Amino acid sequence: MEQKVLRLGRVEEIDPEKTRDELTKVEKSDFAEEFRDTSVKTTVHIEENENTHIWYVDVTLDDSSENSTDDIFDNNFEMPSTVNRASSFGSAKRSLVKKRGDSIKRHTSFRFMSRDTKETDERLTLDILQSLTPYKDGKDKVTEAARNLLINCIKMEPHVHDIFFPEAAKDHRIDQRDLRGFPLKKLATALVAQAISGVKNDHKFYGTIDRNKLDDVLNDVYDSLHWKKLGFSLYTKLYPGEVRDAKTNISLTDFIEDDGHQWAERLLATIMDPRWTLLRMQHIIRGLETEEEYNTEMNALFVKLHLLDPQSVIPAYQFLLNQKALPAVNLELATRNYLGSPLNSACIEKDVEAAILKKSMPINVSRLSLNDIEIFSGVEVDEFIVTECRNLGIWNGTRPSNIQKSKVTDRCCVM
Repeated sequence: MEQKVLRLGRVEEIDPEKTRDELTKVEKSDFAEEFRDTSVKTTVHIEENENTHIWYVDVTLDDSSENSTDDIFDNNFEMPSTVNRASSFGSAKRSLVKKRGDSIKRHTSFRFMSRDTKETDERLTLDILQSLTPYKDGKDKVTEAARNLLINCIKMEPHVHDIFFPEAAKDHRIDQRDLRGFPLKKLATALVAQAISGVKNDHKFYGTIDRNKLDDVLNDVYDSLHWKKLGFSLYTKLYPGEVRDAKTNISLTDFIEDDGHQWAERLLATIMDPRWTLLRMQHIIRGLETEEEYNTEMNALFVKLHLLDPQSVIPAYQFLLNQKALPAVNLELATRNYLGSPLNSACIEKDVEAAILKKSMPINVSRLSLNDIEIFSGVEVDEFIVTECRNLGIWNGTRPSNIQKSKVTDRCCVM
């Protein structure tokens, strides 16, 4: 015999003058009134949560009964439209009107406060989640991706883009909100100036930059809190897509989109398993893992937990901190330098050198002229130095040797 169960519920504030037994009697009488024309069995559950009184009633109906589930709904059975609230200050009772639809849909079962369940990806496993790591061959590939993204942001700065990087395309993963407060223009000017000082040729642009003042400007950026904040922002933005399983190509993004907080709970439960602690302890005792490597891996774990569910980081840290058999762990989630060492200007030197070697002639001089013509190299670079670099205080006041005499014989050839 098939049974159908309806779960009905109602919420009220507790009246301190009523006892639990009285509340139970009221509840039973209320629902008895609702089901006065049906042969049903009711089970009453009462929960008290601070000042809230929750009534749950499981109503079990047999298919053989004269009044089936459909009969109840056909008779327009509905929950009471008002709920009486009793004030703890003894004020008069008032009615709270519940919002509901015009009709109640038919279901073979109904659960109070139920919600749709999401289909899970069967490819995702806890083993894959644990194996995801940003490190490859001793290098953090997410840090490298973040540094490359920052270089792209520098190339797209308007005051350097047209002069030095006209062919560079914007990486659309960057959001201007990530750069909020960061002195990007200052860094772009200083990094290009560093590249200019590294290009050695006859035009002597390298001699126009004050290296000592340039180092002070760069160190001011790299040692600032803004550098660490930007690093954390870019690192956490890129981590979910960059960190992937080599065999399945599953990324952390897949876990985040598949109820990430639940995966964080499962990962946290694994860490708190005594077998996990014992395994870690054995690795350290046998010399398979140093204390520094242990701390590095634990902080990588904290980043993973932060991306899955930020609220899971502190419980994990406190648990590891209390494990006396393991080395003391340092929580570096928000203090680590995710961008690493200073940027290397060598990666843009070719672009800078191309801008320096770019030749131009005076506008009012014809190429057919038989007179000697002055050819200028790196005119826009020279203007950049005497404006942007000067404003930053890194121009030493000298000018490059970027003028050449072009004779008529140099411009003519025998056909």
